[in-house]
Amino acid sequence: MTIQIVVTFDLVPERLAPTLAAFQELARHTRREEGALRFDVFRSEAEEHTVVLVEDWADQEAIDLHMKQEYTRAFLAAVDGAFRTPARVHRLAEIGG
Repeated sequence: MTIQIVVTFDLVPERLAPTLAAFQELARHTRREEGALRFDVFRSEAEEHTVVLVEDWADQEAIDLHMKQEYTRAFLAAVDGAFRTPARVHRLAEIGG
C-alpha cells in the first residue's frame, strides 16, 4: 500500500513569487524519483497564499530518500521564513467501504 500525504502551506504574501518558483523546481526534481508516484503542487483558488502538495509515495524508504536529496535541502533553505504558520501535514488513511 502506498503512502498518501497532503501538505498545506500558508505563504507570506511578500515571498509568494519566489516560493511558488521553489515549489515548481522541487516538483520537477521530485517527480523523477523512483519512489515518488505523485508529487503535485496546487495553489488554492479561494486563498491565494495557500499552496497544497498532494503526494503519493511507494513506501517510507522513498520518503526518507527524498528528504536527503540535495534539491530538497535547497528547497527548504529557499523557503525558510516564507510561511506564516507551520506546514500542516496530513498522512492519509483510507476509510474502508
